[in-house]
Amino acid sequence: MLTLSPTEIRIVKAWAEEAETSPFPQEVSVVNRLKKNPSNRSMIFNIKELHIIQHWAEQETKGRFGGEQYLLELESELLNKIESYLNAEF
Repeated sequence: MLTLSPTEIRIVKAWAEEAETSPFPQEVSVVNRLKKNPSNRSMIFNIKELHIIQHWAEQETKGRFGGEQYLLELESELLNKIESYLNAEF
């Protein structure tokens, strides 16, 4: 389980915008959890949810400017935090 700060939650919510119409129930479940959470509260995510968030991040940041992934500083820090946690779990 990994806790994300309110600032990180706002970033995840931005990444999740496209997933609202996802055909995958697990993605919709994470989107619904995000919608229920006030923006000023941290949230705890399990490994499956973190994989979903990581996928959203990759989809949202890949190819913004050319073919390489482009991240803002806060996005980069969040993605590194998630990837470090997921790598430590395996």
